[in-house]
Amino acid sequence: MRYLFVLALTASLFAAQPLSPAEEALLSPITANVLKGHISFLASDALDGRDTPSKGLDVAAEYIAAQFRRYGLEPAGDNGYFQSAAYVNVTQPAEGLEITLTSGGKTWKADKEHVMISSSGTAQIHAAGVVKVTITDENTPLPDRTAVEGKAVILIAPMPRSRAMLRKRESVLDLGPAIVVTGGFTGFGRTRLREAGETTAQRPPMITTSDPEFNTFVESLDAAATLEAAVPAPVLQPVTLKNIIATLPGSDPALKDTYILLTAHYDHIGISTRGEGDRLNNGANDDASGVATVLALAESFSKSTARPKRTLVFMTYFGEEKGLFGSRYYGSHPVFPLAKTIANLNFEHMGRTDDNEGDRSGKITASGFDYTTLGDALTEAGKATGIEAWKHAENSDAFFGRSDNQSLADSGVPAITVAVSWIFPDYHRPGDEWEKINYPNMEKEVRTCALAVERIANDSRPVKWNETNPKAEKYVEAWRKLHSAN
Repeated sequence: MRYLFVLALTASLFAAQPLSPAEEALLSPITANVLKGHISFLASDALDGRDTPSKGLDVAAEYIAAQFRRYGLEPAGDNGYFQSAAYVNVTQPAEGLEITLTSGGKTWKADKEHVMISSSGTAQIHAAGVVKVTITDENTPLPDRTAVEGKAVILIAPMPRSRAMLRKRESVLDLGPAIVVTGGFTGFGRTRLREAGETTAQRPPMITTSDPEFNTFVESLDAAATLEAAVPAPVLQPVTLKNIIATLPGSDPALKDTYILLTAHYDHIGISTRGEGDRLNNGANDDASGVATVLALAESFSKSTARPKRTLVFMTYFGEEKGLFGSRYYGSHPVFPLAKTIANLNFEHMGRTDDNEGDRSGKITASGFDYTTLGDALTEAGKATGIEAWKHAENSDAFFGRSDNQSLADSGVPAITVAVSWIFPDYHRPGDEWEKINYPNMEKEVRTCALAVERIANDSRPVKWNETNPKAEKYVEAWRKLHSAN
């Protein structure tokens, strides 16, 4: 009997609670067909995978701006809805690359088809001594500069899953090596982005190879190992990239100058350079589903007769897949004061329920789920819509630094990324297509988000970081710094 009581109590916690007429009216424009319409276009073959930069990305930007116009939202960019960002697209050609590693009378040569090059200029390296550097995580101490300077570094390190790990890997370059060669994934092509105004001091080249023979070869390097290399110069191409930003001004005189950012990235990884058959990465779940969520929320709130007290900012970012570029650009060039920005709900992987760990129908999660009070807002909204909000024991924390919420959190803004699944079949592969989205479930998920946003926007109490969570400590300090300066 007690078991049945517990089951009944658990079921009641996630049973749909009655919504008010105003809430029903707010949520009603969010439908499976509306979401399907947005995703099927953004993830169509016509957009070639929305690489940054590309014509397909530009078409996606125009589509998003057109929807904002249709909803009657106010533009908030320097060029209508577009926040223009001057960047340089750096292409690293493999032609002319030569790397030969010699140890114990044997040699390993770099295969040009399986390398990614990062260099600030040409480099010619002759018989450089070799030193192996191993990094296990962002806290691994680096060797002294004297052990590395002028040498060819063989870097043994996991691929970066966070900005902290990326910085740790790149910090090896600051020790003055002649070159760094490492193993890892090289499937995203040979281009990278940097802001046009960014200083570009001469730095040693870093070569990443996906050749499995490299890992085997470097396991037993001898003390007399040497490296010869010729690295070609990069090709620089100026490019203007765009965040798309629209606002719905708040209705309350005391709260309208505070802002809630509702965001997603509209880029993906384009067309794979290698492979057989379909090589076009459509990016339906990652992240046309997030963009569709932002657009559905924009339409819903723009149609509502009860305008929120706080101002809502609807924004889609460029270049997330290349390194959170669009959100980082906004973080350093904010249109609205960051100290007045009370929250950022970023959206990714909102459509598919076939998570690699199991079915996620009827569930919603977030990165940094318990870092802020935003997780509580999702939980309460889910009780009204029949959606269970939950924290994944590992991925909720691990993914915090892997999406665009990180850029705002670094500044102290309470920010999370809302998702349905973390890793799903076809993640970053051509099979991530619009037909695989669970649209009826997504309708419920996005309605849950709309309800959470509506309640946050009308609450006079600000969103807060969780000061009792040690993992949120640095963001609490960033928030204090942000507000002490204003």
